[in-house]
Amino acid sequence: MDCLQEVARSVQKTPSQVALNWCICKGTIPIPGAKTLQQAEENTGALGWSLDSGQVEALDRAATNCDRKMVQNIFQTR
Repeated sequence: MDCLQEVARSVQKTPSQVALNWCICKGTIPIPGAKTLQQAEENTGALGWSLDSGQVEALDRAATNCDRKMVQNIFQTR
């Protein structure tokens, strides 16, 4: 989380926007859920810009070193 927050501050975006943009930079198409108009508007803040390669690499390292396991859902394959 520290890395995500640091990158968010450096690009003046929210951590959620950075996380979504990171997914996009990795070649995936995130499908974020939004329960409110405010959440949907925040999600659109992940579009129209890109993290630089150093930021992507820093987030990759942070994800690799994270002690929490990513939860698989029914749409992901193993």
